[in-house]
Formats: sequence, C-alpha cells, structure tokens
Amino acid sequence: MRKICIYAAVLLCVMASAVARAQQKPTVLQHAPFEVSLRYSAQISNGPTGTCGCFSLQGGAGDLSWHLTHGFSVVGDVGVEHTGSVSGMAYGLTLTTFLGGLRYTKTIGPTHVFAQAMLGGVMGTGSQFPVNGSLTPSANSFAYSLGAGADYPLKIKKGLSLRVLQVDYIHTSLPNNSNNWQRNLRMGAGINFRFGR
Repeated sequence: MRKICIYAAVLLCVMASAVARAQQKPTVLQHAPFEVSLRYSAQISNGPTGTCGCFSLQGGAGDLSWHLTHGFSVVGDVGVEHTGSVSGMAYGLTLTTFLGGLRYTKTIGPTHVFAQAMLGGVMGTGSQFPVNGSLTPSANSFAYSLGAGADYPLKIKKGLSLRVLQVDYIHTSLPNNSNNWQRNLRMGAGINFRFGR
C-alpha cells in the first residue's frame, strides 16, 4: 500500500509539472497580437471575351493582422501581380488588390491554420479595358476574397514562421465587354513574423 501511495504521489507530481509547463508555454497568438507576412504569389485569372479564358500572373503580396480574441484577427492584405501578355494578346496587365477583413486561426500541433474573408478593391493597369465605348489602360472595381493558409514556426528565431501555403479566391469586377467579372485564384508562400507583447 505504501508503494502504491509513493507511485501515485510521484505520478501526480509529474502530471502537475507537465500541466504547469504547458500553462507556462502560451500559444503564439496570446503573446503575439501583431503578425506581418510577405510572400511570393502566382495567380490564374480568366481572360477577355473570345479567348481561352485563362492566363497567369506573378508577383508578391503581404498582409498585416491584429489578433482580437478566440482565434479571430483583423487582417489587411495588399497584392501586386503582373503579366506581359493577356492570353497571347499584345498587351499585359498589372493587378493591385487592397483587401481587408477577418481571419480565424486554429493551432494544430505547431502549425497555425487559418481561414479568412476580405472585401476591398482592385486596380488594373497597363492593359486595355472597355469603358464607355473606348479602351482605357486602367480601371478599378470592387473585389472580395475567400482564402486559407498555414504557417509553420521556424526554430531559428522566435516569432518567425514559414507561410507554407496560402490560397485565395479573389472575385473582381473589371470591365471586359462581357459580364464584367473575373475569378482569380492566387497561391503563395513566404515568411511570417509575429511580434508584440
């Protein structure tokens, strides 16, 4: 009976120590309310009327988020992607998106997985947009985005993580002589840094 009590006491001490250690190691979000991400991005978009419908752009994107509570954050995202030719045409296109919205992050093991929804605008430049019966090199429109991604922490520096993958569906409404909307799929990867209290 005495041995059982000793074993039980040792087991309770080990369990208490483990719980204390777990409580002393807070999640990244609790101690890092701000987050900055920089990433390379590639985008697939649908082309103008009468073409095959798809072309690709490349560029970069970045976001800044502020953690609110229970995994929710406010996030702002800016992306710039470019192509020298739209579906084989003699003109290119640069798309600049400005988006803001909400993100929900869940920690699964060491990985932070998130989903987000954002609203904002897009500016298309260096191309040909049909506006009021003539072609103009630039146009603006409303845009919204639904996306998801994952960050994996790097041991080389506290707060630094790898944005393993981020995928965003971005809907835009630039003029195109047809239905005046575009469906864009943007994928990217890069680095992420969390900082704050």
